[in-house]
Amino acid sequence: MPQRSSVATLAQMNTYFHPRLQESRRVAANRLRRLLRLWPQTLFHLAATVALLALLGAGIARIDGDRIGLVLRLLAAQPLVVAIAFAAFGFAMCRSATLALRTELKLGWWGAAPVPEAATRRSLHLNAIALTLFGNLVILLVLAGIVLLSRRSTPWFAPLLLTASLGFWLGSGAGYLAVRRLAALRRSRITQLHSSAALLPLPALDHAQLRHLPDWQRRETVRRWRSGGRNWQFLALGLLVPMGMPLLPLAGLLLLGVALIWYGLALRASEDTLVHATRLLAALPLSFQRFAAGTLRYPLFAWICASTLGATGLLLQSARPIVAALFILAIGLGGLISLCLSWRYRHRPHLARVRASAEVSLLLLLAYQLPMLAPLLALAMAARHYLAARSLA
Repeated sequence: MPQRSSVATLAQMNTYFHPRLQESRRVAANRLRRLLRLWPQTLFHLAATVALLALLGAGIARIDGDRIGLVLRLLAAQPLVVAIAFAAFGFAMCRSATLALRTELKLGWWGAAPVPEAATRRSLHLNAIALTLFGNLVILLVLAGIVLLSRRSTPWFAPLLLTASLGFWLGSGAGYLAVRRLAALRRSRITQLHSSAALLPLPALDHAQLRHLPDWQRRETVRRWRSGGRNWQFLALGLLVPMGMPLLPLAGLLLLGVALIWYGLALRASEDTLVHATRLLAALPLSFQRFAAGTLRYPLFAWICASTLGATGLLLQSARPIVAALFILAIGLGGLISLCLSWRYRHRPHLARVRASAEVSLLLLLAYQLPMLAPLLALAMAARHYLAARSLA
């Protein structure tokens, strides 16, 4: 009887879109009701958010918008470069989000449900359009904020917004079509594109009581790297290379860029694997300390590799050793905060990414004003998130 009831309920759902949209709407409504029920905690978080936004706004208000406007005016004079850059960004964003949603609908919780293929396709259409509209709105708000911070005339605003929006929409459409093309490939070709076999085995990364968990993180990193998960960033890096640059500084710049791109991909893959491992091991009596120790090893290894390559790239560009040391410290603290947030919000990974972006932006503003306090605040943030994650385990 329960099985017949569930099938009947699914059959009664609106089949124009995938039922996951209705599920997401109900989850959002439940979270809103929970926030209203726990109103003292909600008010406290709202007050803390308002204070954080006020501090962030005070830091942004001190930025010289005229200098940024001068750079944007020079960029507006080269519309092709702007269009290519935003097209690459739109392609990466839409491709990644659409591929993740398609994989979830095909292989996740809803994978065995009798949902029409047309409903899944329309849902992917809707998700891509909504994501592109949101990205375009962010571009508009950023450019409008720079206009508000500027005291001089801003004739670059309209042409730059038009060029960036056009490139962003074209790139987003190309990213969506790339996912559709990937769905039409033969399985052998897909397997070749997403191979995760590492070049060198690293058994030393394995945890004694959680074997192969770091290897899972490493394989996910390799799979995303080989499938072109950061190709758009390489295009952006190529646009940043000045013409006529000497060979040695050019090699240093490329080495620094590749190190940062790979480290960002490795950190994101490690955090996503952490979320999947949490769901997989949910029924096991596993302590949080052991889980954290097992999922820390590969991000630590990635930080060591990225620090070595990035610092070498800076030294090749004739940077002072103190700059290389600050680079190592900066990416280490940023990765630590992001990882601690992933531990804390391992059941809600999207919230972890939003908070990581907000807190790293706050740290950058603080480092601009009070550079000596930024590392201490970063360590305090990471410790707080770690303690909160341990208390919730």
